[in-house]
Amino acid sequence: MMSLWGISASQRPPERQSRSERRALGAGERHQWSSLVRLEDIDIVRAYLTDPALHGAVILGPRGVGKTTLARKVARRLEKNSHVVRLFGAGVPTDVPYSIFSIQLARLNARQSESPSAILGALVDQIFQDAHGLPIVLILDDLPGVDTLSMGVLMHLVLGGKAKLLVAARSLADFPEDLVWMIKDGLLARQRLEPFSRAEVRELLSKALDGPVAESVVATLYAVSAGNPLVLQALVYEYLQSGVLRANDGVWIQVGSLDEGTEDVLLELVESRMARESPEMRTHLEKFSLLNHVPLALALNVLGAEAVTALEDRGFLVIAANRSKTVSFAEPYVGETVRNQLSAYQKASYFEDLSELQALDAALLSPQELLIFASWINEAGLAMEPEVALAAAQAALQLFDPQLALACASHIRPDHPLAVQAAQKRSRAHHLMANYAKAVDALDTISIPVLNALSPEAYASWAMDLTVSLACLPGTKFRINKILAETEARILQASPEERLSAEKFYNLARFEVHINRGEFAQVLHDLSIASKDAHDRSYRLNCACLLTMALAATGHELDAIELSRVVDEEAERYNIVLRMKEWRLFGSLLALVWSGQWRSCESALQQVIEYSNNSLRYRGGGMELALGMAYMFAGRDMQAAEILLIAAAQLEVRDTYTSSELVYSALACVHARLGDEEQGRRYLTLAKGSVRHSMWVNRTLSDYFQALATHAMGDPAAVGMLVTAAERDFAEGRPTPAASGLRAAIMCGAIGQHDLLEQVAQSCQGPLATISVLLARAARATPATGENGAQLAMDAAGQARALELPDLARHANELALELASAAGDKKLAREARNGMRGLERADVQEQVQGSGNVPLTPRELQVARHANKGMSNRDIAGKIGVSVRTVEGHLYQVFAKLGITSRSALEEWVHL
Repeated sequence: MMSLWGISASQRPPERQSRSERRALGAGERHQWSSLVRLEDIDIVRAYLTDPALHGAVILGPRGVGKTTLARKVARRLEKNSHVVRLFGAGVPTDVPYSIFSIQLARLNARQSESPSAILGALVDQIFQDAHGLPIVLILDDLPGVDTLSMGVLMHLVLGGKAKLLVAARSLADFPEDLVWMIKDGLLARQRLEPFSRAEVRELLSKALDGPVAESVVATLYAVSAGNPLVLQALVYEYLQSGVLRANDGVWIQVGSLDEGTEDVLLELVESRMARESPEMRTHLEKFSLLNHVPLALALNVLGAEAVTALEDRGFLVIAANRSKTVSFAEPYVGETVRNQLSAYQKASYFEDLSELQALDAALLSPQELLIFASWINEAGLAMEPEVALAAAQAALQLFDPQLALACASHIRPDHPLAVQAAQKRSRAHHLMANYAKAVDALDTISIPVLNALSPEAYASWAMDLTVSLACLPGTKFRINKILAETEARILQASPEERLSAEKFYNLARFEVHINRGEFAQVLHDLSIASKDAHDRSYRLNCACLLTMALAATGHELDAIELSRVVDEEAERYNIVLRMKEWRLFGSLLALVWSGQWRSCESALQQVIEYSNNSLRYRGGGMELALGMAYMFAGRDMQAAEILLIAAAQLEVRDTYTSSELVYSALACVHARLGDEEQGRRYLTLAKGSVRHSMWVNRTLSDYFQALATHAMGDPAAVGMLVTAAERDFAEGRPTPAASGLRAAIMCGAIGQHDLLEQVAQSCQGPLATISVLLARAARATPATGENGAQLAMDAAGQARALELPDLARHANELALELASAAGDKKLAREARNGMRGLERADVQEQVQGSGNVPLTPRELQVARHANKGMSNRDIAGKIGVSVRTVEGHLYQVFAKLGITSRSALEEWVHL
């Protein structure tokens, strides 16, 4: 895969090069980048300049937002039919006469320069002569810096109707008074450029890198750049050069930390800005770069009111309108760059100054403040008190910074009384990074004598952390059971005072192990009681998180959705960080999908992705996998394929939630359903070759998708696999996945399963359960039952359409047509045919929209032409020098745009 800068993923250096070895970001590359953005603004500004009622327009926006780039694009559009004169201010106030017309002034002779009036006339005549009768457009950039005499020439040309004016500036405060009144009088139109939104950053990155980009990359780059195009471009360039941003099978992911400082392009940007500041102001900036994001009271205490005010006036800081009036850098990259240029000695020196002004009591600091000082201490090479280090490690885990948690925990010696708790923090940090074996190793380093000396509560806490990580590894069931038994025995020997708190850790460990294994019936009663504990909110809410997953699988889908909402609201209200919160998320998402509310599931996942920044680096692949599965359950295979490819690329680097088998199974299913049997079998082989899931959720979903994949590829045994799995789930108290599997089996042609489907669905909640009962009753309806099967099937079809489930609606319509025809009911048969035609028209409309709105890119056209010739994805990849997954991604885009679902349909598009 080639990036916008033409750097192949395989050619990128594995380590950073020195600045002398690195090539600069050229003007051609900057032009390529800018050509992807602000396209709609060009037409807007151009219209202002051609409006006879206006004298021109001004482009306003912060530094680096693209004002100059937009002005140049407008100029290029106008150059064919206009004479464009580019003028530049000095950037600072100046008294140099005619400064913006220096080039034109140099062409005047002595007689033309005798007096101001002569110069004015000569300059105007010269511009007219150069225009050769074409309309004149003056483009003025880099305000302030326009002297009075230059302003006189401008006003003569503009107010006299001889030229239109386009000005680019940061704010109206930079404008000369003459231009200000023209704006106020409506003679100059205003076009304000804002930083990019996160969605715009995502789109820009995909275009610039010519491929899909993981959401974790989007989140980090958006946060660091604050949506500033110039900074975003520099960041992407730096990360491509360093190898931190690279393509894995055609999907751009991060390998390492994207928030590490850069040394080249961004440094040059910051240095050019800092050069205008006094030494005192630079010192203030350096100090605040170590604070970065703190309440106003703390900033005032460390820097002083005068310094904070000056930094805000200069545009370096912004103060939020929240309760604590949080102070942060207006442009985050400035703070990161300044901080990364400080030596450990400078950081230590500043920390000494801080210590004299601010009492650092870990108990009084918020988690964010604690992390600020912990990070500062680490970077300065200073020692951290064990109690502070432990608290900082916990704060880092809460805020999804496992690397900092490991660094903080390292300050606690192995022989310190807090060593066991430090080991637990290290274990959780490794768990967050999906390194479950290391998470177990961190706890196994604790010696038997030390464990024996622990209190029952401390031992149960250690056991809970160990079982959580062991549950993510294969072949650990016996050891987990042994640890739980030993923990229970120690609790039974404890005093009544010690037993209560220890039992809570033990219960959470036991509950999670059973939930992980899918043994919901064994803990459902106990979890229901524990989730109502009136004395310990944290324990109660953690149990409720686990209960959400149990309810979702045991036929209480709507209850699970409501419980998830209540838990989320209460945890946020009381600022409680829940250890088991992932189970709440899993349970609510599955409850939504299994009950047919896939749109709500999509919305919830998009919100999680949108508002998760640092955490996406560690769980991004899992969230995108969940979104892809939601699309698959809804029959949106094209959308599913695109997002699943992105998920797979990330999970191959960090196997979050041990999901590799699941993502390959889902990809096998979606390829098979789209008619690409070659890729379907390839991903099925990868799925079967992956380590078998220990988590029941992943294991059962993998089996479900593999069965659907093999059915789509013609395996007659697949339907039986779905029925067998459903029977097992129902027998073991999991009616929700059983109903899902039986519906899929019946839609794939299973015979004689409607009675079981009705029995299972009656144990479930939600719209899909209702539809399932209707279909079962329709299939077995006879005159003796007194029910009209065709009408029941039509009712099911209508409800499926309302849920936007076209495959289920189509199945219900077909059943209605069959039953109506058999009964001789022409009216219902006609309604069923009309319903099927309506679904077909919806498909055609979607195809037309897909083919008409977005033209194929050159790369997509190239791939489509090769595919139309019968070449395999692997052959195409070798032919054009990209990965197989890149070819797959381009083909899915082609299918979506042309409104087709298989390679064979490409033959109809003869223009390829």
